[in-house]
Amino acid sequence: MQQPHPADLRAVATYRDDGDVKLEGISLTWRIGANAPGQGTTEPPDWNGGRPDYPHHYEVWLDGRLAQTVDLYWAAWYPHWQSANRHWVCLGETPAREYRVRIRARHANGAWGPFTDEVTVDTSTSTPYNVHIPRHDEERGDDGRERHGSLEFPVSRAIRAIRDEDDAPICQKARELNTSTTWQEVVPPGTAGNPPWNEARGYLEYRKFFQGANVASAANPAFQGLDLAGGDGLGDWPTSTLEAVDGRHTFTYNYRQNHLGPKWTHQWFITTEDWDQAQGISWDVLEPTPFMVEYHGGGTHADQELHYATEALASRKGRHAIVNVWGGGDAGHDFKGEFFVSVSDVEFR
Repeated sequence: MQQPHPADLRAVATYRDDGDVKLEGISLTWRIGANAPGQGTTEPPDWNGGRPDYPHHYEVWLDGRLAQTVDLYWAAWYPHWQSANRHWVCLGETPAREYRVRIRARHANGAWGPFTDEVTVDTSTSTPYNVHIPRHDEERGDDGRERHGSLEFPVSRAIRAIRDEDDAPICQKARELNTSTTWQEVVPPGTAGNPPWNEARGYLEYRKFFQGANVASAANPAFQGLDLAGGDGLGDWPTSTLEAVDGRHTFTYNYRQNHLGPKWTHQWFITTEDWDQAQGISWDVLEPTPFMVEYHGGGTHADQELHYATEALASRKGRHAIVNVWGGGDAGHDFKGEFFVSVSDVEFR
């Protein structure tokens, strides 16, 4: 069977509002093989468990540029097809009035297929996000355990300052200010009474936990040293050099603790082009659309370290910070959800 291409793209403006933060976005659905929007509980005739022809790797293009890489997996205990042809693109809290969107998928041999037709979305007509909660058709086993940790490359501040004890003055000061030496657990306090995962909305509304220049620490006083900035008189954070190979940048995440994972995601953000490294990292200095997103399925992460690649940063130059948010439901306090933050300082060459 030939690898199917996404077609019949449908895109509408939708928002997710958890009462503290309202995030605008675009809900995408498309036809892939015999799997069409609204397929519901009827298994597509060519599904075959979603393998090997249904693609997992997509690109989202907004206004003629590559905006986001998407790794789309589906858990074995879901009706797979309900998760295999949909995606929500975050636009942040203050989107533009209009976006032109199209997508394409990558084949198993690494070649990109054709683009879908381009669809224009008017964000002034935004409606509440229509939640998608697949039913539990199978009992979930123990094979889908995920891990939390931190970015190994480019090296996160937590790894650099805490685990590796870098001797840069800003790293030394960070260690003095921190009261925790657990580098893989940069997680916000207070999630037990206000969990980030809301099953009715099906999304990790993590921004409500830190709204100042404290993204690097996840607003956790135990990691306050990670919020230090170049303007604090201690020099800049050491950087990892990023050079694109064949137009792609590859990132490595180091996992240390297990979690259940079919609802968990990685989201990767980057600072804006005019970011001043002398200031701390807040959501205001990050581009609103994550440049890479991965939706996890059971059993997809058996290794201790995994690599994630994107072409969305191929044109970047100069100094930036990259923020990774890793989390979701089915874990944490009473399995209501939690998340972990990594911040890496980079120099694009």
